Amino acid sequence: MQVSIDDARRFATAALTKLSVPEDIAADVADHLIESDRAGYASHGLSILPNYRRVMAEGFVVADGRAELAVDRGSLIAFDGHSGFGQHVGKVVVEHAIARAREHGQCIVTLRNSHHLGRMGHYGEMVAAQGYVLLAFTNVTNRPPMVAPFGGRAPRLTTNPLCFAGPLPGGRAPFVVDIATSAIAMNKARVLAENGQTAPANALIDAHGEPTTDPNALFTDPPGALLPFGAHKGYALALVAELLAGVLSGGGTIHEKNPANGVATNNLFALVLDPQVDFNATWRSQEVENFLNYLLSCPPQDPQHPVQYPGQYEAENRARHERTIDLPDSVKKPFADLASELHIAPLSA
Repeated sequence: MQVSIDDARRFATAALTKLSVPEDIAADVADHLIESDRAGYASHGLSILPNYRRVMAEGFVVADGRAELAVDRGSLIAFDGHSGFGQHVGKVVVEHAIARAREHGQCIVTLRNSHHLGRMGHYGEMVAAQGYVLLAFTNVTNRPPMVAPFGGRAPRLTTNPLCFAGPLPGGRAPFVVDIATSAIAMNKARVLAENGQTAPANALIDAHGEPTTDPNALFTDPPGALLPFGAHKGYALALVAELLAGVLSGGGTIHEKNPANGVATNNLFALVLDPQVDFNATWRSQEVENFLNYLLSCPPQDPQHPVQYPGQYEAENRARHERTIDLPDSVKKPFADLASELHIAPLSA
């Protein structure tokens, strides 16, 4: 299902404003979702929109929730998201962190109580576009766990993504690493299930703790679980994200004494750096350029797929989707229903 970006933006913004979301917040959410689809991540794109109506109706997202500065120590700032839409709250918080890094050379920023922040690489690209470096850790609370610890047969964690991003010399697309610490993201599993596809091996266990490639195993009662990527290595990084984002933000961790109402709440710990502070800028740029040339000159295993650095995939997808985005066919009915219920013009395919 191919749609124009302009119509996608119109549809998403209209749906959100009909749900009493302020126009500036609706615009930020719509832009973030569309950019996720442009970058090749349907799991974090417009397909989420119908679910947002549900969580708003259930009172888990505050339509006009905005980021509030709770702690200000110059190069250390902390925000409360007040259960607002993460795509707006996250944008505002990252913009503040960039401004502080511009002033101080670096900024540590935390955020608690934000609804789903969306694709973390989006914020990495924001930071890199201003010439800065981002290192971010996110945890998820207020929903049941979905990731089993290494060696475990039942879920105790969530996907706890980490993101690293920075600018590259020579007009290259920015370096962007955006990975869940689970083998696949939950939204990725949802898209696979909706489209009748299988999950990769060693990514899931069913409700009995047995390996499976059926993504529907995550949506049974009781559910199965995702597994950490890289066995004990992804598990260890998930714990780093849980503790940094959950504890240092003040938003909490996923343990059983905290609420689990079924709707994702994100907490964030991030560091924004000016890579050129107190160092020779020319040498840095040349060193990065030399390293990338060395890296990308590696003979590929498959001549049709040359070696890339993280961030090239997203940049190439965006270049192919300057005016249109591709949406899975599974969204046709939910989008048609949403348009009918909210009395807005449907999305044109």
